[in-house]
Amino acid sequence: MQRAGSHFERGLQAMRSGNADQAEWEFDAALETLLDVNLNGQAATPLLRTARLSAYPPSPWLGALASPTRTFTPVGTARLSANPPSPSLGALATPPRTSTPEPSTPADAEEPTLEAPALLGPEDLKAVTEPQPEEVTPLPEPDTAKHDIPVVFNDQVKTFIQYFQTRKWGVITRAFERASRYLPMMRKIFREKGLPEDLLNLAFIESAVNPRATSRAKAAGIWQFMPSTGRLYGMRSSWWLDERRDPEKSTRGAAEYLKNLYDMFESWPLALAAYNAGEGKIQAAIQRQRTRDFWRLRLPKETRLFVPAFMAMTIISREPERYGFAPPPEEPLEADMVTLRHPTELTVIAQAAGTTVEEIRDLNPELTRWATPPGVSNHTIRIPAGRRDAFLEALEQIPPARRVTWIRHQVRKGETPAGIAKRYGLDVEVVLETNRLRKRHALKPGTTVLLPASLVGSGVANATEAQQASRPTARPTTSERYTVKRGDTLARIARAHAVSPEDLRRWNNLSRDTGLRPGQTLTIHRPHQAGVASAAGARAGADPRTASAAPVTKRYIVKRGDTLWNIARAHAVSPEDLRRWNNLSRDGALRPGQELEIRSPAS
Repeated sequence: MQRAGSHFERGLQAMRSGNADQAEWEFDAALETLLDVNLNGQAATPLLRTARLSAYPPSPWLGALASPTRTFTPVGTARLSANPPSPSLGALATPPRTSTPEPSTPADAEEPTLEAPALLGPEDLKAVTEPQPEEVTPLPEPDTAKHDIPVVFNDQVKTFIQYFQTRKWGVITRAFERASRYLPMMRKIFREKGLPEDLLNLAFIESAVNPRATSRAKAAGIWQFMPSTGRLYGMRSSWWLDERRDPEKSTRGAAEYLKNLYDMFESWPLALAAYNAGEGKIQAAIQRQRTRDFWRLRLPKETRLFVPAFMAMTIISREPERYGFAPPPEEPLEADMVTLRHPTELTVIAQAAGTTVEEIRDLNPELTRWATPPGVSNHTIRIPAGRRDAFLEALEQIPPARRVTWIRHQVRKGETPAGIAKRYGLDVEVVLETNRLRKRHALKPGTTVLLPASLVGSGVANATEAQQASRPTARPTTSERYTVKRGDTLARIARAHAVSPEDLRRWNNLSRDTGLRPGQTLTIHRPHQAGVASAAGARAGADPRTASAAPVTKRYIVKRGDTLWNIARAHAVSPEDLRRWNNLSRDGALRPGQELEIRSPAS
């Protein structure tokens, strides 16, 4: 009772801190402790009387536990996130439950999502545990001689195979298409580590083999590494870079992690369960329940189903035609590796390589921003195969100072990174990561802080460095009205209009706790375009008396949720002009990260 009570109290503490996964684990442990001494759940009721259940977020699991009329059974109800995270040092984390869920941003109709659907989501786990139709076409027996790990073909595995054949046929087919690029590389790495090739099918369950897949728990990449575990296996994560999305580096990390798990458990089902739930949870379950047989262990629901799902995908991938799939032939990703000694914008890289920014992003999914990381003297990227010499020759013609556009802000007395970020309408993380600063870092007056011009906005980005170092925030001279749409945030609206979130709050009398409502109207003050043109002309040495008539060209990086109409309205131009300036067809979709040219009305 004392041990069960300790687990229960830790579960309540985890709920208070929003860690639903840890709470579910502790509640499971409390129940299993009681069940192991044959109390049939009756002794759990006094534990529950100590908790004020109304003070915590609603939980079906806790509700079932609290009911004195229910028979207690170790049932886990933690949910898989949209893309299951995996090598975390805990279980598959569910998003913290809150009384008021945060509204999600709907995908725009013009925007193809960068994230692949997860092979298994919460609704899938529910569906496969419901009673299955009795009249189902018998499945062919797998040829076990073709597998290099022991496969199990029990009822759970058969249920997943049938589910994949029907409800998940499209997801798996698209995952096979993505895998055709990466499997040769992945197979080679697993062979080098002496690992069974069947383990490659873990990538299907984790992310549908998508380098850009991101879970709500912040696991990322093909193998769904959490940031801490990624760092443990040599993958860097910063505002500019996320090597968990690098297919090769993350595959090497996954191979090493799987090898370590097998050395620990000497059983592939247990190692896979630990990859999903964390090694500590599996070790504790083995010790409590005194069995090393995965199929007899009482584990959280998602982990109990994770291994059968892996077995099902392994059987399908070995003989796809027998189970209704036709994977495309493998076409290894071909690319040249080049090392950049200076930070470089992706547009510059694409032009030098004779390709598009989209292809550079596709070859380098670990690059999460518009340029390679600053402060890194040697950064290796991939470019299309066969273009290395021409690329280096073209890049040599561009001075390092012009390969990326910076605003150099001269620090004044008393300024902080947060204050500078607010002034330029940037996220403070941008300032910190770009300049390798800590949040409370004391800035020395007279030193220079670099700010990425592409993120600052039209007026600031086109001003000279000297002006930006000394001038105060521009005084607004014109106003416009903006109607809030579903999914809008203050930061997104501010960024789209080149103003700061603080200014938006001030102009519209919004407190920090005030949420935006669809249909709400905001006032946005903007500087005259003439002032911007004068600054641009001054940089080029033009006569300031005629600079106001000169055309001004700005670059805009498309963000998730943007549409051509929204961008055009935010910059006071027409959608037709945007299409004409950027050679866009009426059927062409915008992609996050795509760069658009926007000209002043005078042009």
